[in-house]
Amino acid sequence: MTKKILFGAVITGILGVILYLVFPKEFEESTTTDLADVPDIYLKDVKIQAFDETGQLAYELAAEEIEQFTAQHKMLFKNLKILVERENGDQWQMNADLGSVQPESDELSQILEPIELLGSVNVYSGDVNDPEYLFSGMNVVFDPRTNTIHSDEDVYIKAGVSTYDADSFRFDLATKRLQLSSEPGSQVEIKHESIEPE
Repeated sequence: MTKKILFGAVITGILGVILYLVFPKEFEESTTTDLADVPDIYLKDVKIQAFDETGQLAYELAAEEIEQFTAQHKMLFKNLKILVERENGDQWQMNADLGSVQPESDELSQILEPIELLGSVNVYSGDVNDPEYLFSGMNVVFDPRTNTIHSDEDVYIKAGVSTYDADSFRFDLATKRLQLSSEPGSQVEIKHESIEPE
């Protein structure tokens, strides 16, 4: 009986070694979290006022959530609203699903970093129902240092009685100078609203 048990144990051991050598081992991967992917600061329902070097209010920002990733030199805003008020009384409203401030990692952070407005973006001045200027598109960059907005994505623009469809644009909030461009082979489409006499 002991010989049978010993023989069975030897056979089982040999089969175990063969299976171990023939079939690859499957290791369970440990689920680890990279701390660079986790925000080290998380805020809700935040309002920020940003000032330029002269102490003038550059813009007001409101967001439902703000996450800061120090390891990635990045700050992420959710449901972002920005208000820019010019000295002449013009007000610019900027709304976006997301926003991001990500300075170059090898440079010191500037006082007013450009803000990337991500997802669906609307920028307008005047009444929301009848804006004087309206920019509607995806992924617009607001640069408070130069008071400009620009994008390399398709955009719809309303400026007074004219509307434009272009592949990219650059607009100066102070001078109201608009630059439009399109890819080779496509055109900037311009339309004018006609006012018909009654």
